[in-house]
Amino acid sequence: MLERPGQSLLRLIVSADFVNEGEGVTVLGVHLVDRDPQSLLAPGIGAHGFANVMTIEAVLRRRLDTRIGLASSEEMEQVSNALRAAQDL
Repeated sequence: MLERPGQSLLRLIVSADFVNEGEGVTVLGVHLVDRDPQSLLAPGIGAHGFANVMTIEAVLRRRLDTRIGLASSEEMEQVSNALRAAQDL
C-alpha cells in the first residue's frame, strides 16, 4: 500500500466471505489505527489496534501483502455492530 502520513497501512478486511473468496479485484477494508479514538465506531482488535469503521474503503487485492493476524469472532461482531451503527441499519 502507498504510505500516507498519519494513516496506517494495516487493514481489517470486512467484506463477506463470498467477496473475499471471489475473483474480484477488490475487497472491503477498514483502517487499523494504533491510538484508541475513544469511539464505539472503532472497536479494538487485539494487539493490532482499533478498527475505525469510518474509514471503510475498497482495497485492491494486489496491494495486500502479509496477513498479520486474524480477528476473533467476538471482535468481528463488535466491528459488525459498529458498521451497522455507522449506517443506521
